[in-house]
Amino acid sequence: MSIGVYIHVPLCRRRCAYCDFTSYVTAPEMGGRVVAGLLRELELEPEVRGRTLYMGGGTPNLLGTGELGNLIARTRDRFRIPSGAEVSTESNPCANSGVGYYEALLRAGLTRLSVGFQSFDEGELRMLGRSHRSTDTGIFANARRAGVRSVSMDLMYGLPGQKPQVFQKSLEAALALSPDHISLYALKLEPSTPLGRAVERGELPPPDPDATADIYYASLDRLEAEGFAQYELSNFAHPGHRCRHNEIYWKAESFIGLGPSAVSDDGTVRRCNTPDLEVWLGAVKRGELPVGEEERPTAEERRLEMAMLALRTRDGLSEKRFRGRWGTSVREAFPALAGHLAAGRVELLPGRHPGEERWRLAREHQLVADRILVDLVGESSVDRERG
Repeated sequence: MSIGVYIHVPLCRRRCAYCDFTSYVTAPEMGGRVVAGLLRELELEPEVRGRTLYMGGGTPNLLGTGELGNLIARTRDRFRIPSGAEVSTESNPCANSGVGYYEALLRAGLTRLSVGFQSFDEGELRMLGRSHRSTDTGIFANARRAGVRSVSMDLMYGLPGQKPQVFQKSLEAALALSPDHISLYALKLEPSTPLGRAVERGELPPPDPDATADIYYASLDRLEAEGFAQYELSNFAHPGHRCRHNEIYWKAESFIGLGPSAVSDDGTVRRCNTPDLEVWLGAVKRGELPVGEEERPTAEERRLEMAMLALRTRDGLSEKRFRGRWGTSVREAFPALAGHLAAGRVELLPGRHPGEERWRLAREHQLVADRILVDLVGESSVDRERG
């Protein structure tokens, strides 16, 4: 069995107004301490074979080429990640982004770049607290010149006061840069963030659900017209450019997470590292796994997670795979799906043979996926003792 490997680089030049991820605005020299800690944590993990590597943050490209390149190379070696396997890093347009930077990372094994641009509208960028401007697009050309195989871009919608026509301009600007993959993320307002507090105080209008729906469904059509295939609620790719690492999560397969707040799951035990940077550094320096929380999900919980994650994808929830893992059919495990099928909110796609059908959300109901998925909770008819 091979796993996905995630590395959390929790460093930022400044904190975005909407972000509640574990990140620290620190001096540049902190990068060396973080990389040293990650390399120590590498040696504490079990020897397993890796399938993908994904570096997120934070801002991984705040690290120098030597630091990030060494981290990639050492991680690939430790987990025996094969040559040519997907190796991704998130990048901020305003951090290290020159041709030479990505050439060095390519030599270490990088294959994929994910750029968090979020918007091409100056007003939205200011509201989000982003450090780049709409014209800071050189990272895309530089990555191409360096030879990065696959380039992805993130955009955000559902922002306070956002108009569909403003988002449409951002999407067109993104398409003009010819990315291989686009992720469209709906803003989740967190009350602990500056943006969340501004909305709560009435300084900004709350997101308009009708405008958000218009933006989402118009984007589905536009991306499809440009040759992008949707493969998950928020993710669209040209052929051969899906994010294989994220597919490990959506298939409920095993993964290891390194760094503050990173999560690992071997299918039995799920553990989350401490989010405190100094506590994490101290633990790995002492040769201890920096575990903050640990749990053992029940078989019932695992079945539910598998269904909910798979239903977010356009490949859907496979009857064959579900029955092979749990010994029961999807319909038996989740009676609520029958009602959603009858109402047209979910689809049952035929397979080549009986028992190979796939359940998935109907296209026009994807934006209310959370409401549908919540109905599955507590609806399973499978005895908890059978797992």
